[in-house]
Amino acid sequence: MVLRSFFPIVACAAAVSAATPTHAGGVFLDVPMTRVFACQGAEATMEIYVPQTLLTKRNVEKQGLGGTVNGLYALERGGAQTTKSIEPVRLRSSKDNMAIVMSQFTRKGLKPAIIPMTGGPIDFDPRFPSGAKCGPFRPS
Repeated sequence: MVLRSFFPIVACAAAVSAATPTHAGGVFLDVPMTRVFACQGAEATMEIYVPQTLLTKRNVEKQGLGGTVNGLYALERGGAQTTKSIEPVRLRSSKDNMAIVMSQFTRKGLKPAIIPMTGGPIDFDPRFPSGAKCGPFRPS
């Protein structure tokens, strides 16, 4: 009797720990990340991060990302008095390596944002005023 009631608890605990050990949505949370874009909008600031190892292995500005890469998108609304939300994103280079295409796959219905490597105005999310200005691609 003890084994029957104990087994489902162990199975559930194993399933939960297997589903969320150190990653969420395919982005490993224990991988060092580097900010590559910093953007400023009227109501929010945005930052895009890629794995640090990618930058040490590739010259992204000339070679592109080399396929789809898991990254992070940080959004801070209302300045320093608010919290910053961070979500996983998928990043890839455009065919000509002149832009990074960011897919916010956790938010259904959002079109991918195209961020020029040289920076410029971007429309990330229709909930915010358009025309956030991003600086150039710069690992910092």
